[in-house]
Amino acid sequence: MIPSFSDEALYTLLCKYLLDEADGEERAWVDNWLTAHADNRQLLEALKKVLDTAAAQQYTIQTNTDTSWQQLYQQMDVPETAARLQPARSFSWKTFLKAAAVLLLIICAGAWYLATRPAEKFTGPLQATLLDGSKIELKGKASTLKVAKGFNDNNRKVTLKGSAAFDVAANPGQPFIVALGRTEVKVLGTRFTVNYVPDSAILEVHVSSGKVMVIDHARADSVVLTEGMLLQQDAARQDFRVAAHIIDPVQKALVFENVPLEEVLQTITVLYDVRIVVEDTALLKLTVKTNLTGADINDVMKSLALSLNAEWEQTGPRQYRLK
Repeated sequence: MIPSFSDEALYTLLCKYLLDEADGEERAWVDNWLTAHADNRQLLEALKKVLDTAAAQQYTIQTNTDTSWQQLYQQMDVPETAARLQPARSFSWKTFLKAAAVLLLIICAGAWYLATRPAEKFTGPLQATLLDGSKIELKGKASTLKVAKGFNDNNRKVTLKGSAAFDVAANPGQPFIVALGRTEVKVLGTRFTVNYVPDSAILEVHVSSGKVMVIDHARADSVVLTEGMLLQQDAARQDFRVAAHIIDPVQKALVFENVPLEEVLQTITVLYDVRIVVEDTALLKLTVKTNLTGADINDVMKSLALSLNAEWEQTGPRQYRLK
């Protein structure tokens, strides 16, 4: 990651490096920094050009300081003996211009970087921390994340293809936005996972903590997800499908604490992509208390039937009945 360019300590160290004034430890740090990102070397080269230009234009003014001080004291009517007691003063234009060059570096190079830096792009699998402190984990080689220009300055927007987990730093004044084709996820600070495959128009969003809003701009539809909720959307069924009580959708970890069967079945049908018919509608008002992890759909149906003192059967491919 490229450090914040409001950090003048970085510019000071780079100037020492270019002027051969850095010690061994400082030079080693800069050498490692140069290999961390391609933009870092471009920045150092730009700083060197500015510094070389300033050095080429510096000059020294020769002055007779003793004579100048005597003339000044005569005009001020200062006794000659007092004048002789004054220390000789000297001024180095070289030192002044070097300091001015450093300041110019900070201003010009910072402006140059902000104007020309490309949008950052990450390819998985990897873990990284963005400039705002948010943490990302890209899962799989096909996953990519592009960070918008001006990120953490005037926006917090990224574009994702593939699967990624986010731990977003809170900033109520600037929401974190994940663009997913026609859909986007807007969040103020939370942990959530997104799986987006644009070629097959498959989208999944799972919230581990906090709250996010998923917005489908093409359909003018939106839904708010809270902890434990899962959203699915695909090309075949463009409507949002939402389930709750899901700890981990990949591991199929579910926790039901006295949850009405109607709500439990909504979660099961979304997570397992099945259809369940309840023959006796009175069962829908009964509550379920059970924890499931990694169970296949047949084990889930057995557990539900046992907790409800009911029976179950498979009536077709991915179709079941409770009675």
